[in-house]
Amino acid sequence: MCPSEATNQATRDEWRELGFYYVTQEEPPGWLLVGSVTGLSKLVSLLDDYVQDSRNATLSEHEHYGPYMYLKVQTSEAPQIDRQGIRGSQADIRRLRELIEAGLRVHGPGESFVIGSDYSQSVEFPLIFQVREAALDPAACDPELRGSAV
Repeated sequence: MCPSEATNQATRDEWRELGFYYVTQEEPPGWLLVGSVTGLSKLVSLLDDYVQDSRNATLSEHEHYGPYMYLKVQTSEAPQIDRQGIRGSQADIRRLRELIEAGLRVHGPGESFVIGSDYSQSVEFPLIFQVREAALDPAACDPELRGSAV
């Protein structure tokens, strides 16, 4: 059964609010994050919000992001990124936020960068950033929405 146009529109709106598109991929394994510098910077803001919320200091606390809620950031004792999401202490997640911010400062449209072992040796699914032009609509990257109305 296909989702209704109202559901598709809500999904498009959620991608646009998030500011970037993401998906896990098998080859090469990782989390593919696609967006403009401004859109991908929203991940930096989400990580800021996560570490500044004292409730997230407790182990196993977590937040899900995006319309499908697949991307998860979770507080744990050790930094790790795998198919389930991003984990680490608040200090680890703050450091990841800084790595992402630094990557976005030096990479522009048409460029990519990867965060993996620079975050942790326990990274199974690195973060693969594809920086696109400022006008990118992250909803247009979602193959589930292709062919439906904009």
